[in-house]
Amino acid sequence: MKNNLEIGRRGFIKGVGISALGAAAGGASSAAHAMGQATTLTDRGYDFDEVFTRQNSRKWIAAYNAYGEENIDVAMGTADLDFKQVPEVVDAMQDRALYENYGYEPTPDSFYQAIIDWSRERYGQEVKKEWIRTSSALKPGMVSSMRGLNPHKGKVILLTPTYSGFRGAINKAGMRVEMSPMKRVNNRWTFDLEDLKNRLDYETKCVVLCNPNNPSGEFWTAEEMMGLGDVCIDHGATVLSDEIHCDFPNKGSKFIPYATLGEKYANTSITYRSPSKTFGHACLRVAYFFTQNEDLMNATMIGGGHEEGVNTYGVLAAEKAFQHGAQWVDDVNVYLDAHHDYIYEYVNRPGEMPGVEYQKPEGLYLAWFDCNGLKEKVARPDQVEAMQQKWISEGNNRRVTPELVMQDWIARNARIHINPGSSYGIGAEGFMRMNIGVPRALLVKALDNWNAALKALG
Repeated sequence: MKNNLEIGRRGFIKGVGISALGAAAGGASSAAHAMGQATTLTDRGYDFDEVFTRQNSRKWIAAYNAYGEENIDVAMGTADLDFKQVPEVVDAMQDRALYENYGYEPTPDSFYQAIIDWSRERYGQEVKKEWIRTSSALKPGMVSSMRGLNPHKGKVILLTPTYSGFRGAINKAGMRVEMSPMKRVNNRWTFDLEDLKNRLDYETKCVVLCNPNNPSGEFWTAEEMMGLGDVCIDHGATVLSDEIHCDFPNKGSKFIPYATLGEKYANTSITYRSPSKTFGHACLRVAYFFTQNEDLMNATMIGGGHEEGVNTYGVLAAEKAFQHGAQWVDDVNVYLDAHHDYIYEYVNRPGEMPGVEYQKPEGLYLAWFDCNGLKEKVARPDQVEAMQQKWISEGNNRRVTPELVMQDWIARNARIHINPGSSYGIGAEGFMRMNIGVPRALLVKALDNWNAALKALG
């Protein structure tokens, strides 16, 4: 195992260059490749290479709690960014803190206007203020919609693999989860409309669309979504379109909002978004959703009992980020696109990363690895059963999957914490998800650690 670095430890690591940290982390070849990428990205205006500790990060704390701080080099689970904030947001938050009153405040018109302008300028989408409602996070709004659209409960269909948190939202709404596995065609997931048709029935009032798709990174085409929408419309199901990752297309990809497909799609859908992923604002508790269909909104707000509630600092941060953060987002995307290229070249280099395959996705700061080759070595049925019995003896009755066994093996042997594919539903067997929204040096460190562990396995 290569020497371990004190990355992600307490205190800031200032002025760490990719070349120095990359060389220490993974040897000359990785460092040279990292330096080559860095030289093409030095004129961005923002320093995404800076490595600094996120002491209050759920992503890092969860990994430390599970395996010990001394045993984890890079935490790459929960989807958030390890980059410093848009400077104008920080300035505005600091100024607001000096105003020594924290009583009730209305949500200003400027906040809604910032959302409207961002939607128009980035996606060519026209959104009206009267269509927008706020929420403390994306899922509470979605839960209210599910409750309001089907007061007799029933089920909600997920197109899997998809974001793991949807299942919790459906359960909270008092409804049942049903999965419609997608088809994998030419290493790309797409909707299986025949399977979906067979699952849509009188109990089904909602289908959740993850646009773009977390974890696998598809930016759905208009044709794909219209095919999906037509099936849902024919069966009286509303599309709940989670578009929280919409701002992260790779070069050559394009985000298409579901509601822009045409009037009939806009009238039978609700869109959910948040600055939490785009700008790293998760702890500021601001999200929003909208639809032009008043009946759908009334179902959410009245039938579903949704309560609007947003944090003053979150509103201010979102407004300033939407107003001033376009270049920051563009630069982040260039940086992340190069991350994906780096991973693709690394994994597909002869002799490297045995048992792991990787196809560059269309976007997102999530890498979706096919680890079925590794699964055959470390997560056989007997190994799964051994871990299940260990958990039971510890009072943990959660069902063990091969992907959970791989997560544990990777953490213990490669000192990195990534997500098991089984979290994302049917179709994700043998896959693992890595959050690559980190400085390049940490990505290099993670891949070098993992590569060394795979080679040692033989």
